[in-house]
Amino acid sequence: MKIQHHLTFFIIILCCAILLFFSSELLLPKALTKLIFRSSQIDTIGHFITFFVLTWCISSVIKTPFITTFITLAFYAALTELGQYYLGFRSGEFSDFFADIAGISCFILLKFSYIRYQLFMLKKIKNNKLPRSN
Repeated sequence: MKIQHHLTFFIIILCCAILLFFSSELLLPKALTKLIFRSSQIDTIGHFITFFVLTWCISSVIKTPFITTFITLAFYAALTELGQYYLGFRSGEFSDFFADIAGISCFILLKFSYIRYQLFMLKKIKNNKLPRSN
């Protein structure tokens, strides 16, 4: 059953990404589309999406607590940006690091909200099944 939840979540994320891509291509004026996709901000969006998916994979496979996942991936994000700073063909930027942290935080917030919602619904179902005393 958990595999279905992960697959559904992945399909929703994939569909949203495809819709965003095609809506930007079809609905936005050409000048604005060229500005967005030539901008360095697309790299920052890539960092956000990559660390969102990485957090999802780590959370699903290793099943560590949220705080451990956050600290570990934040440390990894810092190391990757530091490594890029010393490479000749890449540049380490604070905006990319903040995008990494935002992607990690966004997934953890969504996952936490989903878990809280599940607990709320289970509690609601449990309370409705209990016989009422007069």
